[in-house]
Amino acid sequence: MESGSDHSQTPMSQVAIQAAKPSQFELLARMNKELIEDEGHRNPMNVEELCQRFERFVSTEGYSLDVILWCNEVIGFATYRQEPDSAEACGYHIHLRQFYISRDVRGRGLGSLAFESLTRARFKRGERLFLNVLETNPRGKEFWKKTGFKPYDTTMEQVVQG
Repeated sequence: MESGSDHSQTPMSQVAIQAAKPSQFELLARMNKELIEDEGHRNPMNVEELCQRFERFVSTEGYSLDVILWCNEVIGFATYRQEPDSAEACGYHIHLRQFYISRDVRGRGLGSLAFESLTRARFKRGERLFLNVLETNPRGKEFWKKTGFKPYDTTMEQVVQG
């Protein structure tokens, strides 16, 4: 989002979801770097590598990549895809891999509004959504609980020692 923009009086209804264009990948990679920092992820990728990863997500890994716009300015992004799931009648679930709202517009209800807009624009009634929230990201956990997500499983890890 451009610094200096003041949308404090702008109606929240001006949130839109659009497919990301390759020309936006660098901006989204910078946002992705902020997401990595905010959630305490151990991912060491730099902005250039994250940009290349977005290209790979879209071109070969089957992800959709959307920008989240507020007043025609990019304030965030989402990456997601269908994944096979034999427990679902439709045979798949949606994995929401990333969802990010810029730091400078948080706390205004835009994240919830953006998620509602994404859901209406991209997903069908009855589709099951899955996402992962790192243990190092308590704000993220609270946000997702407020949007209606419930804990389903716990992924645990260990680094094998000598």
